[in-house]
Amino acid sequence: MSRHDHQSLPPELWLTIIRWATYAPLGLDLPNFEPFYGSSDHDSQGEADAKAVKCAVVQVCKLWRDLALGILYEDVKVGRGVQSLVEVLGKTYNDEPLGRCVRRLELPYHHTATITNTSSDLALQILQQCPELETLVRPFMQGSPDTVRYEFPIRSHSFLNLKRLEWWHYNDATRSGGINSLLDVLRHSPNLQYLVLGGEMRTYTQTGNALELPALKTLRLRRMNPLFVRQICQWRLPSLVHVVVDFPLEHNTLDTIWQVFGARLCTVEFARHVGFLLSDQITRFLHGCPQVKAFNYFLNFTSSPPIFEQPCALECISLHAFPCGMITDMITEAQERLTLHLAFLSRSSFPALRRIILYGDWEELLRDPRFVQFRQTMISRGCSIERATGDMHSCDQTLSV
Repeated sequence: MSRHDHQSLPPELWLTIIRWATYAPLGLDLPNFEPFYGSSDHDSQGEADAKAVKCAVVQVCKLWRDLALGILYEDVKVGRGVQSLVEVLGKTYNDEPLGRCVRRLELPYHHTATITNTSSDLALQILQQCPELETLVRPFMQGSPDTVRYEFPIRSHSFLNLKRLEWWHYNDATRSGGINSLLDVLRHSPNLQYLVLGGEMRTYTQTGNALELPALKTLRLRRMNPLFVRQICQWRLPSLVHVVVDFPLEHNTLDTIWQVFGARLCTVEFARHVGFLLSDQITRFLHGCPQVKAFNYFLNFTSSPPIFEQPCALECISLHAFPCGMITDMITEAQERLTLHLAFLSRSSFPALRRIILYGDWEELLRDPRFVQFRQTMISRGCSIERATGDMHSCDQTLSV
């Protein structure tokens, strides 16, 4: 590219190119619900490559530095150099503090340990320097959580712009309150839209006035114990419409979620976990959520339910064809599972069902005579079968091979 071309391209186009070149899958998590988003394997190498490209881009020229410096600092994981990070985020570039660029922050618990009454000050300084923060992640601790000590209380922080919170609960950390306490953080996050929760809660907290999250639309449940679910069911969630379940909870604990929130839900999604193969979770959820409009699940990771004969309001079912390595060698069982799933979808009482959307690689399944017959049956009932791209031509071409 000539020097003239470099100067003639508008900054908006350069920004689009830089954004495309430095995007890592799942790097920045959005507050909006999208089917099967976040169910893929974590791409650590992709994130590392994207960060390396960002670092290289800001050193090319002043124009690229001006455009990409905000991208470089929009996604920050607090690591070993905490003091250096505090200093960098406090610096200004083009009269703007770099901390204002941060949109997503991953804050491990060992940075908010309270061994002394000032040991967590650096973490609080980082939060104070990120007023535009939209996503906060308190991740699962690698190694033994017992090695991190919480002996003093920690201050609270206001998260006025926070839209997404991913929280792994630790009882010892919660005792120190403030930014280590889920309830405290939720009370200071009035605009939260997407909440991801996991962990084992040992002590039920009576909140007095019920905790209310007025803007929360999506709740994602990871592995958690019944006491944690009981706590969640005490909250007021007037805007909740989407529930994603990463793991079938023990002792049919999910039934409590369906009983409390099921009547208002529009979407339920089962994530990619082999635990859903061990028991029929679909029938229980359909009984508890009669008004749900959309249901998403992984065909090869979900136990095939019996025919559902109670009418419900389902309008759209999304199926993901991601292969399950545990059943790859059990061809007969896999084929039987496909037959049972197709029977469930075609013979159950879903009078409002109008769309079935296919995600993932369906090339082989689309050629299967059972699926061809299933497709014809559903179309005759006014239910379309679409690829996730929305291009039915690719589906028709595959079927005609």
